[in-house]
Amino acid sequence: MRSQRFRGNVFVANLPPELSDDQLAEAFDAFGIVLSASIARDPSTGKRLRYGFVDIATERAAKRAVESMNGMAVDGYNLDVRISERPTAPKKPGRPVAKSSPLRRMPPRTSVEHEIDDLAGNFRPHPQPRKQPTFQVERRSLPRRPG
Repeated sequence: MRSQRFRGNVFVANLPPELSDDQLAEAFDAFGIVLSASIARDPSTGKRLRYGFVDIATERAAKRAVESMNGMAVDGYNLDVRISERPTAPKKPGRPVAKSSPLRRMPPRTSVEHEIDDLAGNFRPHPQPRKQPTFQVERRSLPRRPG
């Protein structure tokens, strides 16, 4: 299985309007295994836009594809091919993150709570022993096939 880490995604711009996803994949197939190729579409109309992405199996193959395909003419259109950069998620402004502890802070203790602590001393309740599970597992041998 391919790792989740970002590998060789290639951005391709200035595509001919009639180019299909399969034709885009075939154009990059000479450089390595093409995992996917898709041309972007307008979400409201479904019309093809003139850019797309090709996911190539290795980073090295993607770099070779960029070097070879950038500026190449396809159906009279000069392709603009680059390594796709992962967009960084903008930080949301919000409340500051607590650095010390993920637990919320307790309000200051009152004098009554201090007196209770003094009276209790070092009292610590004993932990309760774990109860054994109440279910029983039935063990039977599997039937044998006549052979």
